[in-house]
Amino acid sequence: MDEIINQIAVYFETVPLWPFIIFGLLGIAAVMVDIVNRRRRDMAVESFRYTIEIEFADMYPQHKRWPKDINTYLTARLPEMYQNFEVLRLFVPQKNLLSYNTDWNNFRDFCRTISDEKIAAFEQASIEPNQTPSQEPDPKVVFHELVTKLLRHTEFK
Repeated sequence: MDEIINQIAVYFETVPLWPFIIFGLLGIAAVMVDIVNRRRRDMAVESFRYTIEIEFADMYPQHKRWPKDINTYLTARLPEMYQNFEVLRLFVPQKNLLSYNTDWNNFRDFCRTISDEKIAAFEQASIEPNQTPSQEPDPKVVFHELVTKLLRHTEFK
């Protein structure tokens, strides 16, 4: 055993140290880049979640009130949400990217097509017992499901 240790010691005495220094610096740089990327990802997730929690505080996670002129209300918030969506997309794993884009497109389409008339029609249909139930789901439930699907992508494992 002493002979093996002596051979290793002699090897390190004769080999130049610069390759080990370079590999050490590369390792330190890789760790620093990973730390920066994790911080950027955490900031993107936090920004995305914060935007949803602040902009839709009355509507999500607990429904308190549905704003008047819902189409204008939602479409006015889409640009900021889209910016946060684009930043977060950089950190979504490739295998989840299709689902993430699909969930965003469904949410965006819902925001653009929802109207006060659709909500009033659903509420009117649910109040009148003699009317046949409509095929349209409750817009409030649909909104809640769409936001939940978007927020699912902020939970990284």
